[in-house]
Amino acid sequence: MKNSLSSLVEQLLRKNKISFDKEELRFQIQSHPSYPSLHAITGVLDHFNIENVAADVPVNSETLEQLPSCYIVQVNDSTGQNLTVVEKKKSDYILYTTEGKKEKISEEEFLKKFTGIIVAVEKTDTIQTSKKTSKIPQYVGFGIISMLAVFLVLKTTGSVFSISHLLLSIVGIVVSVAILKQELGLQTSIGDAFCSGADDKKDCDAVLTSKGAEIIKGYKLSDFSILYFSTLTLLTFLEIATPAVSYTLSLVAVPITLYSIYYQYAVVKKWCLLCLSIVGLLWVQALIPILTNTYISSFVPSDYVVLAIIGTSTWLGWSYVKPLISEVTELRKEKIEGVKFKRNYTLFEGMLNKSPQINTTFDKNQEIVFGNPTSNLEIVVVTNPFCGHCKPVHKQVDEILHKYNDSVKIRIRFNINTEDKSGNAVKVTSRLLELYNNNKQKECLEAMSEIYEEGNVDLWLKKWGATNNSDYFLSELEREKEWCKNNAINFTPEILINGRSFPKEYNRSDLIFFIEELEENSQITISKV
Repeated sequence: MKNSLSSLVEQLLRKNKISFDKEELRFQIQSHPSYPSLHAITGVLDHFNIENVAADVPVNSETLEQLPSCYIVQVNDSTGQNLTVVEKKKSDYILYTTEGKKEKISEEEFLKKFTGIIVAVEKTDTIQTSKKTSKIPQYVGFGIISMLAVFLVLKTTGSVFSISHLLLSIVGIVVSVAILKQELGLQTSIGDAFCSGADDKKDCDAVLTSKGAEIIKGYKLSDFSILYFSTLTLLTFLEIATPAVSYTLSLVAVPITLYSIYYQYAVVKKWCLLCLSIVGLLWVQALIPILTNTYISSFVPSDYVVLAIIGTSTWLGWSYVKPLISEVTELRKEKIEGVKFKRNYTLFEGMLNKSPQINTTFDKNQEIVFGNPTSNLEIVVVTNPFCGHCKPVHKQVDEILHKYNDSVKIRIRFNINTEDKSGNAVKVTSRLLELYNNNKQKECLEAMSEIYEEGNVDLWLKKWGATNNSDYFLSELEREKEWCKNNAINFTPEILINGRSFPKEYNRSDLIFFIEELEENSQITISKV
């Protein structure tokens, strides 16, 4: 389930026509502290604001009628209990297995497999996707290069065989890159299609990680495959009108394919379909010189010089690029493990409990409280509208309220200079208090968002106005200021969780990942008391 959990969620979202960022989705799933459990799926869906429900439902026909057309289920199969995506088609059910296969079964058969565990999603307008750099310029660039290359090839030669040989070399590069990614443990659509569902006869990883896969120290099958097809592509492109050298290379490569087949069959005793794809490409390429009767017939030094230059340049380029790829892959793995470690609630709770607990309550106060006022989880945000570091914290407040409004109580406590009664800080904060105490919580939150995001006081006051009772709310601001002074809170922003300071070892943006556990833990603590 580990390697295919993200694929399941991707398929579920696609079937429900929910857009998502594939890379971000995979990262969030793999870095979730509960990975690879069912909780990792629901946690990540919550992260993207995708409405979802995980439930244990009765296993009967009546229940199936009430479920959506496509969802994740737990089923019993030959390997035990596994998750799969199921889609209802008329009276039948299609199971999309973690091995990339499709199985169509009747309702009766499905009920026999179904354990009752489901995860369902619903498309809404509030789905959050991470901002990513547009790849349109890259696509345009590749498109222009491809069109120019096609133009030059067609202008230079009209031979179908030469063009086919070039295209096969390009396909070889694509498959070789897929093999490299498979070796590095990265997910690709080609790798999923060819290597998913390992069994007694088929296992790409067993072949690619075996001792014989490393031809010489530091160079594996994928390296030689990339070097060979890259060299062949450049050589064929440059000498497409007279392709004798590239055609001859295709024939020379055939014996290597025999070694590959022997090694998989006799030594590893498992087949790598990606490797066999390379074998197939080499064999088809080798047919072209046989059919056209085109070989090296005479010694032309310049041909070998060109081959040597292309081969050496390709090798030098790859010797520089490969370490970078390996380093980026390792950094990604470390990042996933680091985020997973950082989001471990037990560790966070231990750090949180190290700080002393202070009393955060006031009697008869007019301070701003968002969320659920009866919640056991209280977050106090000590802030200042004119503090630059408070801006991202306010965004966090918005996100937390959007996702967990019924589970958390957020107190907004201002730490400003109250001596300057005509200053902008007093004007803005007293007006915010007035909006809130006039039962305009929504307007208060909107006004807060605007002053933190834009910071233009004149425009803000023009829209929201000034307070009509400055002395009344000034006393509240002075009380909040005095509380900060008594508890040695001298800087903003400061976040207190049930009276304890947010751990300095964490980024404030990490808070949202612990809200569920904090709320559950707060309920347990209250019940014990």
